Amino acid sequence: MANVFSRGYFYIMIWYILIIVFTLLLFWILLGPVILRMNTERGRYQLMLPGVVQASVVVLEGQLIIRAWIFFIPFRINPFRIKGKKKKKKDKVLKKRKKSRKLTGNIPMLKSATRAFRVRKLHMNIDTADFMMNAWLVPAFSAVNNGRNVQMQVNFEGNMFLDLDLRTRIGSLVWILIKNR
Repeated sequence: MANVFSRGYFYIMIWYILIIVFTLLLFWILLGPVILRMNTERGRYQLMLPGVVQASVVVLEGQLIIRAWIFFIPFRINPFRIKGKKKKKKDKVLKKRKKSRKLTGNIPMLKSATRAFRVRKLHMNIDTADFMMNAWLVPAFSAVNNGRNVQMQVNFEGNMFLDLDLRTRIGSLVWILIKNR
């Protein structure tokens, strides 16, 4: 009778556990919510997949810095940092024929993609600096407002404000791509 805790069974169980954890992580990435939050009043811009990835744009000391966490490991990215001198390489220009796509072929995919996004909260208060455009936007925004999660307003005082919470799932976007190709 073989021992259940022998070395071979132990390694097989470790591989099974790793495969299960990887599969669950893949399902969470595909089916978990992707959240985009923007608040211009507070200067808060975030993109996150809870528990896996979170990135936010922060202005520190006059510099734009991206703070990110991947599996709770924090790091910073400074996209405008001046890097050391790079040697110039001669780039070979490859001429590729671009396939011309008609816009009409992508309209069903765009229509489906817009349905994949859910607006949890949209509070917007804008001034276009053109009083005629502002006057045209007042009835349009009144028709769109639902009082709870969508509140769009026009002001004539020069104020600009956006508070947005937009959610989707990577799996639904992938499904839309597969379905429309």
